[in-house]
Amino acid sequence: MPIFTTPRLLLALIPFIAACSMSPTEGIMHARVVKAGGVDITVAGPQGFCIDERLVDEARVGAFIFLSDCAANPGAGPSIARVPISAVLTASISNKGLPGAEENMSAALGQLQSFLETPFGQLTLSKSRNPDTLNVLSITRTDNAIFAFVQDGTPTTHTGESPRFWRAFTEVNGRLAALSATGYNAADPEQERIKRILEAFVAAMHAAN
Repeated sequence: MPIFTTPRLLLALIPFIAACSMSPTEGIMHARVVKAGGVDITVAGPQGFCIDERLVDEARVGAFIFLSDCAANPGAGPSIARVPISAVLTASISNKGLPGAEENMSAALGQLQSFLETPFGQLTLSKSRNPDTLNVLSITRTDNAIFAFVQDGTPTTHTGESPRFWRAFTEVNGRLAALSATGYNAADPEQERIKRILEAFVAAMHAAN
């Protein structure tokens, strides 16, 4: 696989990745099947989070899904909880997989991490794509995912989201999934909680697929 395939794959997801600043409305789903490059991908959030059906976008370059807290309403099923909103989650599913993952997932994740550590790669982690306000605080890798802790000082919403957020990249059913989790408190203890939510999101995606 050419090395430039990874940047192209992430660039295709940028419009969806940047959309993580959208505000929640209402939703009723714990899981949702979307098509990505002709493959069914089940998007499932961690416990306590539901999918907002109104903000599911299946497009030519992939699929975008928005999740927020759910609250069980007797007789009405789950719904998005308006108050409090502890975190906002997004999933952007590419039409293609991580280059080289079928042969060697560890090497494919290593290549992606190397790209994300470049100045150009770090721009794909931001919400605003403004290098002047972007600070990538850490990039780490596990057996099946890459986690990035990011700070973007460009105001993108009026909903009080933290300028610090987490992103994860993993592959499910042969498709690259870019996941994000954003909280409403920039303090470091809060960010540890947001990271745990994102780790649970990655686990939920793999379990559902």
